[in-house]
Amino acid sequence: MRDDIRKVPAIEPRVETGAVQFGGDWPGTFIRGDNAFQYAKALQRVLEFCELHGSPDTITLAVCRGLLSDLESAALSG
Repeated sequence: MRDDIRKVPAIEPRVETGAVQFGGDWPGTFIRGDNAFQYAKALQRVLEFCELHGSPDTITLAVCRGLLSDLESAALSG
């Protein structure tokens, strides 16, 4: 079991991919692991294309790589 995954009690019905808000905190986006896997694969292909054909800019590429890492960490932990 990974230590970096925050576990909360189960919620019924199950939480689907989309906007989630905890109390009065800012809303965030929850991505289910099965969706994260597909998003990660698609984003990886976009990044590979950018590496071959040029990327929009360095910051956009870095942000996309960070998102890919987040998506992969969720998808790989299930």
